[in-house]
Amino acid sequence: MITARSGATSGAGTSPMSPKQGSRRHTDDGDFVYVAPGPFIYGPELCFERLSHCPPPRPRQILELEGFWLARTPVTYRQWYEFLLDSGYRWQGRWYHYVRGWRGILLRAYAPTTDYPAGHDDLPIVDVSQADAYAYCRWLSRRLGVHCTLPDEQQWEKAARGHDGRSYPWGEEVPRPEVQWQKRFPVGPESYLFSLLVKPHREWARAGWYWRNGFPLPVGANPQNISPYGCLDMSGNVWEWTASRYHPDEARFHVVKGGSWGYSVHHTRCNVRSACSIAIPSCNYRAQGTGFRVAIVEAEN
Repeated sequence: MITARSGATSGAGTSPMSPKQGSRRHTDDGDFVYVAPGPFIYGPELCFERLSHCPPPRPRQILELEGFWLARTPVTYRQWYEFLLDSGYRWQGRWYHYVRGWRGILLRAYAPTTDYPAGHDDLPIVDVSQADAYAYCRWLSRRLGVHCTLPDEQQWEKAARGHDGRSYPWGEEVPRPEVQWQKRFPVGPESYLFSLLVKPHREWARAGWYWRNGFPLPVGANPQNISPYGCLDMSGNVWEWTASRYHPDEARFHVVKGGSWGYSVHHTRCNVRSACSIAIPSCNYRAQGTGFRVAIVEAEN
């Protein structure tokens, strides 16, 4: 079931027939926010790894997009679990859970587990391939009666940074200023040792953690991490699949956006693009730092 309500910038009586910027659409499967049609500042594109397969970066420019709806948060454990139960989909990924105490500090703080972990409902789902994400979108399309899919790279970036070309959803202040010295790729053991001694400051984006002691946060845990359109967690926490190719001539690998808890803090800029792999195709690639959010791109009737 879908209902629509006005956001802070919407006029009274807004309906899905004539959405305005800031409108929010409530469904039993999560909230969607409306990204109004019009121009926005895109780029300049930044790539920090897998450069051999990265096309020449596009410069800062103004692009025009049609309006669309985007999920306010990434898909969560709870939503993914409901999808699995309802659809019977055979997921080849794994659940991950928090590991507390010294094992989490010294061995692995976010580790695979065989069963659905209690108390993790609001974590963003991870270990999903692009094909898994599309399967969820098809299922959700049937439930909601609209066309759900993954956003393309330009849609994702507009929803994250608004029309004014800001670097982060909240503006220009860098997240985690104490680790701006990190190299671009990968996050090394020096970050692990540093994190044992220095607590994060202004961690508006979850990023810059070593795989051994890092982990994602529940969706919406950082109230500052909200885009001009009302989307949460578009900087850091987990990479998000898009529909766009990493290189226009290569159909197997696709762009992920947003950065991740296990990538450098520099990846959290909204104009950074990456590919999770240039060896494993997107339809098969799964990792503990990659998730997705859903777009509704069908024009309202």
